[in-house]
Amino acid sequence: MRKSLYRKVMFSISSICLVLLIIIAIKIGVFSGFSSCTWFKRMGYIFNNDYFCSIICSVIAVVIIYFFQVQYSKIMLKKDVRCNEIIQNIYDGIEIYCKIQKIIPEKPTKNTHEDYIKSKKMESIMYYEFYKKNSTYFEIMAYSLSDINHDILIESLQSCFFLNLNFKLLNIVNNIKNRLPNIRNGYPKLKEMCEKYQVDEDEDMLISMGNEFSHYLIDLKFMVVYWKELLDYLNYDPTYIKLFVSTYNSQYDILEDIKQPKEVQNEREKKIRKKVRRTIWRDKIKNFWNE
Repeated sequence: MRKSLYRKVMFSISSICLVLLIIIAIKIGVFSGFSSCTWFKRMGYIFNNDYFCSIICSVIAVVIIYFFQVQYSKIMLKKDVRCNEIIQNIYDGIEIYCKIQKIIPEKPTKNTHEDYIKSKKMESIMYYEFYKKNSTYFEIMAYSLSDINHDILIESLQSCFFLNLNFKLLNIVNNIKNRLPNIRNGYPKLKEMCEKYQVDEDEDMLISMGNEFSHYLIDLKFMVVYWKELLDYLNYDPTYIKLFVSTYNSQYDILEDIKQPKEVQNEREKKIRKKVRRTIWRDKIKNFWNE
C-alpha cells in the first residue's frame, strides 16, 4: 500500500511539473511557429466556440469532482468511528486466516469408487480434528469477517461512493454481499454439527460435517480475498492503530487506566497520538527512497 501511495504521489508531482512546463513554453512562444498550421487554426476555431467550451468544461468539472469525492470519501469513511471499528475487525480476521492458511488440511486422493466412503470418513475426521484444534480461530474469523454490523460499512460504501460509476468498487461490494450469508449461516451450522458428532459420534453426521467444512473453507477463502480487495481500495494502513495500541500498552496499564477520570484518559490518548504520528513521519522520511 505504501508503494502504491508513493507511485500516486510521484505521478501527481510529474503531472504538475508537465503542466507548468507547458505553460512556460507557451509564455516564451515555443508554440508560436504552429500558428500558421492549418490544423492548429481549425482547433482554434473549435475551442473558441462557446458551446463546445462549456461542454468540455462541464465534463472536466464532473471528472475532477468525481475524483476528489472518491478520495475524500475514502479518508472520511476511515475516520468514522463505527466504520473504523469494522475495518479493524475485518483486518484482524484476515490476519488470523493468513496464520492458519498454511496448515489447512488438503483433501486425500480418492483412488477408486470402493474407497469413496472410506475417503470421505478420513477427510471428515481430518477436518473435524483441524476444527477442534483451531475452534477459537474459527470463532474469531466468523465474527471478524461476517458480523451483522458489517452491513453498516457496506451501506456506507453504497452511500458515499458513486457505485453506478465506480465499477471496480461495485464489483468488490457485490462479491462481499454474495459470500457474506454463506459465512454468517455456515459457521453456526458447522459448529452445531461438530458438537453433535462429539456427543453422538454418528458416521452420517461426520460425513455431512466434512462436506459442510469443505464448502465453508472455500467461502472463507474468497471472503478474505474480497475484504482484502476492499481494504486495499480504501488504502487502509493498520500501522497507526497497531503502533497506537503497542505504544499505549507500553506506557499505561489498561485496567488501571479505566479507573482514571475521562479527562486523564483523553489527555493520555492525545499524548500517545502525537508520539505515534511523530514515529510514523520519522519512519516515512527515513524510508522514503527505499519504497
